[in-house]
Amino acid sequence: MLAGALLGVTLLGGGGWYYKQHAAQAVKKDVPVVQEEPFLVDIPTVISNLESSSGRPVFVKLTAKLQVRGATQQQVMAQMPEVQNIFQSYLHESSQADLNGNGIYRLREALLARIAVQIAPIEVRDVLFTEFLIQ
Repeated sequence: MLAGALLGVTLLGGGGWYYKQHAAQAVKKDVPVVQEEPFLVDIPTVISNLESSSGRPVFVKLTAKLQVRGATQQQVMAQMPEVQNIFQSYLHESSQADLNGNGIYRLREALLARIAVQIAPIEVRDVLFTEFLIQ
């Protein structure tokens, strides 16, 4: 009887250990891994009209990438509507003269600061323009 009880305890203990190991692995598979290395996320193309005192419409087409760190791709993509809103708002308040010369640098710096605040605690390291067209 003692041997049967010892065998039962051993089997239950082994079964519990096996279940615990596989349950922990299943949880690890479902949790997205946060990337500590910076990675790039595409921002969908933004088309906006600029402030125009002449009454003639002036449009800007902008495609960019965000360099982020400390998040998953899905976490960043969940914040993309807010990022696009920042682009639209800032561009709509800008004029064509604001974007001449080093205005693109000022645009990049302003967008970087606003996006970093909006999607914190995700670390935004850079905004990279891939296409910038004013018509």
